[in-house]
Amino acid sequence: MKVGIVGCGQLSRMLALAGWPMGFRFSFLADPDEPVRCIEGLGSVVRLDTTMTARDVYGGLGNPDVITVERESVNVPLLRQLKVFCPVYPDPDIVWAIQNRHREKTLVAGLGIPLSPWEVFREREPVQEAITRIGGLPVVIKSTEEGYDGHNQWIIDSRETLEAFEKEREKLLQGPAAKDPHEWIVEQKIAFDREISVIGARSPDGNILIYTPGENSHNQGILVHSVIPAPDLSGPLHNKARDYIYRLLQETGYVGVLAVECFVAGNELLVNELAPRVHNSGHWTIDGAATSQFENHLRAITSLPLGNTAHQGGVIGMVNLLGQKHSDDSQAPDQLITQGTYLHWYNKTSRPGRKLGHLNILAENEEELSGSFKYLQEAQATIP
Repeated sequence: MKVGIVGCGQLSRMLALAGWPMGFRFSFLADPDEPVRCIEGLGSVVRLDTTMTARDVYGGLGNPDVITVERESVNVPLLRQLKVFCPVYPDPDIVWAIQNRHREKTLVAGLGIPLSPWEVFREREPVQEAITRIGGLPVVIKSTEEGYDGHNQWIIDSRETLEAFEKEREKLLQGPAAKDPHEWIVEQKIAFDREISVIGARSPDGNILIYTPGENSHNQGILVHSVIPAPDLSGPLHNKARDYIYRLLQETGYVGVLAVECFVAGNELLVNELAPRVHNSGHWTIDGAATSQFENHLRAITSLPLGNTAHQGGVIGMVNLLGQKHSDDSQAPDQLITQGTYLHWYNKTSRPGRKLGHLNILAENEEELSGSFKYLQEAQATIP
């Protein structure tokens, strides 16, 4: 089975590493200036240019049996054209919906799934009116596209922070991209208790399997670590999380792995974001589940039976390893490997805050896992 993947980052790497033992072979589509170190040796690479047709891309990828994506920021018109030659999963239409926060929230709300109150505003439309309609400050403003790991997001909790955003908006509207349409979401800043995520997979025949929800901790918008199962998650909240992702998978006819990030606020569960792909908060499944999210994504898109999603053992932790400085020669921190700890290194150049790899930790209980987190937090400063 030949699989083409749009993108050459760590998610493509882990998909290929999961698929090689299954006999799959891979090719990758790279943007013109996209780094490819993550997938070196795992398949051929086609670098996209403006002269290429969908037929050129398909042939360059080696006529794959199926095409998938590792990110939502992709050329959807090209994906739609590639459907002439082979299946493309997830379907380009659902990728198109989720890659824009306005369309994403419209999709979620249309299924009756609760969200934080939100409004959309464009260009120079007055943001204060939108803020008033959702109940006033504090709010979070997010660009509807190209926002991840805290980028293109502003917390507005005072007149001063609102004025700072307005100055940034004006610079953008007068800058090199002034001719492009600009759109933002403003949403009520929820005083949530914690964030959880739930990951599920759906095959073309409609079979759905869901992983155990985990709790996520962030710093400046970047995922620091996850704990699975989410500690002390009540039965009703657990059921809501499973219901939300089941409805999203089923009602959209989704094929592949989908991630849903949610805010827990008392007895309420509010959807924050979706990801139409394998997801950082699901990296624990490589060592902590019977079948990883990466293998199940491949199983789904190739119409193979989905694998068991049960988590293994007691408590599982996933820790992102972030770059501390700029370096073209980042080395895998083997010194962090201990019994019950499993390192996954992405072969990326280092820069501050960049995800260079992750560790999965299998622990007997939350106390043991907390000790491992503390040790790793102190040791991460040694990573180049």
